[in-house]
Amino acid sequence: MSARQKLWLRVVATLLALALFTALTPLSLDALRAALTRLSGLALGGALLLGLLNFGVGAVRWRQLFLAFGATTLPPTSRLARLHLEGAFYNTFLPANVGGDLLRAHVTRDAFEHRGGAWLVVALERVFGLAGLFLVAGLLQTIHPVGGTGEGMMFGLVGVALGGVAFACALSARALGKVLPGRLGALLRGLPKLSRPARLVPVVLLSLMTHSLVALSGALLLHSIAPSVSSWDVMVLVPLAMAATYAPTLAGLGAREAAFVVLLGLAGVSADAATAASLGMLAVQIGLASIGGLLHLAPHGEGA
Repeated sequence: MSARQKLWLRVVATLLALALFTALTPLSLDALRAALTRLSGLALGGALLLGLLNFGVGAVRWRQLFLAFGATTLPPTSRLARLHLEGAFYNTFLPANVGGDLLRAHVTRDAFEHRGGAWLVVALERVFGLAGLFLVAGLLQTIHPVGGTGEGMMFGLVGVALGGVAFACALSARALGKVLPGRLGALLRGLPKLSRPARLVPVVLLSLMTHSLVALSGALLLHSIAPSVSSWDVMVLVPLAMAATYAPTLAGLGAREAAFVVLLGLAGVSADAATAASLGMLAVQIGLASIGGLLHLAPHGEGA
């Protein structure tokens, strides 16, 4: 499938998601407009700064994975942070939502003796990030279930379990390659050897931190729109809602808004306030991706 076909499919998916969201959400345009006017520039600026900090944390996590898997050349953290931002531009605006990951892997391909190692470490970082999302959401929901129900606590425990499974899969991928047939098995067997397992401890902690920063960003934006809403409830639900950005739509548009309305509705957030907060998160995402695009156009120093 060509890049143009993928783009058209993503546009169609976005339009369908927006149409379903509009049809199924009891949303008044006047109420949404009023909610958006309450979204302060200070909150957007704070969320943008938290997003930049998040990319810095992500760069440190990525560097720890290089160390854990025995990279022969170690790129500086500042270079990795820049690549993360540049990757955000491609992941946000290009069709497949993986263009930025391909860029990061390509630029750092000489970090390992076998060039495929960089590609697989980037994939592992994605898995660790997803595991961190489940763990953050699950732990918060277990400690403080939204609504205080037993079902909410059970949901949190499921999230913790899924996070644990994701981490286990990341750690056992090389071993799985020995039993899986075909190209998938060969790909997993080609993973760099985990030579410094202790480095995975900060990887786990940094994964928890990245999604905690996302939760803080959502709470900051929503607090400016609906100050009476429990910030703790919002922090529990926002990481899960942001998982909708993995949907095959442009920048998660439509899917993220639906997730915000449904999940934040559990905390008593109105549809207009949840949608406004989601659009605020979209604005921050586009702002960060635009910074990455500008960095990509700027002159580069010596590559990694």
